[in-house]
Amino acid sequence: MTKNKPLTVAVVCDTYQKPPHLYHSAGDKYLRAVHDIVGALPLMVPSFVDNPLAPEDILDFFDGFLMTGGYSNIARERYGLPTAPASENQDPARDNNSIPLIKAIIDSGKPLLCICRGHQELNVAMGGTLHPRIHEVDGHFDHRANDDDPVETQYGPAHSVTLASDGLLHQIMEEDEFMVNTIHEQAVNHIGEGLKVEAVADDGTIEALSVPKSLGFALSVQWHPEWKAAENPQSVKLFHAFRNAIVADRK
Repeated sequence: MTKNKPLTVAVVCDTYQKPPHLYHSAGDKYLRAVHDIVGALPLMVPSFVDNPLAPEDILDFFDGFLMTGGYSNIARERYGLPTAPASENQDPARDNNSIPLIKAIIDSGKPLLCICRGHQELNVAMGGTLHPRIHEVDGHFDHRANDDDPVETQYGPAHSVTLASDGLLHQIMEEDEFMVNTIHEQAVNHIGEGLKVEAVADDGTIEALSVPKSLGFALSVQWHPEWKAAENPQSVKLFHAFRNAIVADRK
């Protein structure tokens, strides 16, 4: 590992419009989890609308990559469905940046952790599909949060996940089942090529994926481990595993 050089983790930005300007952003809770739990320097990567940053130009600059959650949904045409209604919140700039970058990260073997929207991006990047509205699928419950609830309630434990006994996540957690929060509308439908289901919710929703044939650490979760990460044992284990992969890759 390079002496005196801090670990760096790329955090791909969302975009939002505040007329007349476009802004790039990343949630504070993700940046703090990277800094406080991973022990790395979080650096935000812009999602340019046109001419996205070429993955080969940034892969060697970072030690690890984090794909965060966000308020937008992945464009439905990205996974073979008709265009969403105009009322649906989308972020095509992030789609244009994150999905090609994920493929390049996996090919490079750089450590990759994906959360919520990032979990869905991983699946789409590998050719998988999504349920645009999981709460409208028979047999599945509503995974969205109630916006009227206090934020502590929104991010509180909502349902359990059962881990695959032969999976990477089980190896990290050393548990068969635990409770997670749930704040999402889209969810994994058909899994992409080369992905492994690592955990499922009580209703069968796919809650975690890995890339077993990747040259490096590549894991995604649908819930939000970054929320008060230091207070959650599973979150600490997950972010420490991410750090260990980053450190090992830099040696």
